[in-house]
Amino acid sequence: MSLNTIHKAITGKPGVSEQTRKKIVDYAAANGYKINSMASCLKRKEIQIAVCLPELDKNSVYFYNFIWRGYMGYMREWGDLNVQARELPFKPGELAKTLSRLNDELEHGKRLDGILSIPPEGEDEVLEIKRLTKKGISVVFVTGDNTECQRVGVVVADYYVAGGVMAEQACNILRGRGRVLLMAGNQYNDAHYMIAKGFHEYLQREGAGIQTENLYGYFEKDLGKEELLKRIQELKPDLIGCVFARGSVVLAEALRESGLSGTIPVIANDVFDESVSALQDGTFTNIVYKDPTRQAYLATKMLCEYLVKGNVPKEQVKKVEIALIFKGNVNYYWEREDY
Repeated sequence: MSLNTIHKAITGKPGVSEQTRKKIVDYAAANGYKINSMASCLKRKEIQIAVCLPELDKNSVYFYNFIWRGYMGYMREWGDLNVQARELPFKPGELAKTLSRLNDELEHGKRLDGILSIPPEGEDEVLEIKRLTKKGISVVFVTGDNTECQRVGVVVADYYVAGGVMAEQACNILRGRGRVLLMAGNQYNDAHYMIAKGFHEYLQREGAGIQTENLYGYFEKDLGKEELLKRIQELKPDLIGCVFARGSVVLAEALRESGLSGTIPVIANDVFDESVSALQDGTFTNIVYKDPTRQAYLATKMLCEYLVKGNVPKEQVKKVEIALIFKGNVNYYWEREDY
């Protein structure tokens, strides 16, 4: 067959009968052929992207380690895409400064095509994103959204569903009656807020006999354990829920150190070494899995395919599926390398 016929068949272009296309595609698959994305992009200039994600420290590592892993996994798998990534990890509160530096570089002639970033929260961060998009820079957000900003797309977990899953399991454990202490994190953080919202609204519909008290804060693992234990001892909850990774670490340590580990059912969030250990030793009853690795993998894919191939996302907001983890199935999610 001619090269032109083979090209049309493999790339899905018209002009080839379905019988011929199937014969060629089946032969290619049987012989391990893989389209070289670089070859299809040779006539295009190299794509330059910036990756603006929180740097890993003792507090961020429990979640953002997996965000970085997902981005790196995509770049390894699709290293032939002619995309050059510049990694710009930033300290807490310094996203605006990082974006401002990019804007200054663009005004001095440096080239940039796209940005992968967590969503901006403060006005200064939003302003810097808007400055970038006005310069024609394509933006994809991961872990959250900000509709004030123009963006190609967003990849997030379905946080509202995560809250509903927590509440449903709480109803199963408490059989419709009892007291819940919900470590609700930061009420101004969209992810924390939506998980708590999903939790409360499910209980309003299905758990009328369950009372819930929100407890905010506990963002740093070395702080707040004594106050947390005091609140637990005062409230004497029948179940504890936690909507975020760092809070889950503080909770596990507090329960173990006080001798309360295993005496109160706990539904925590996010899968990492410490949370898995707490699940396996009975400190946690369940963990809600929001798959940050997949979030970042799909967000990087969305940005690169938009810039390289012109693929506009079918869903501007892509939501990653939520899972409820038990001791018996945790190994299917912990250290998982597929995306």
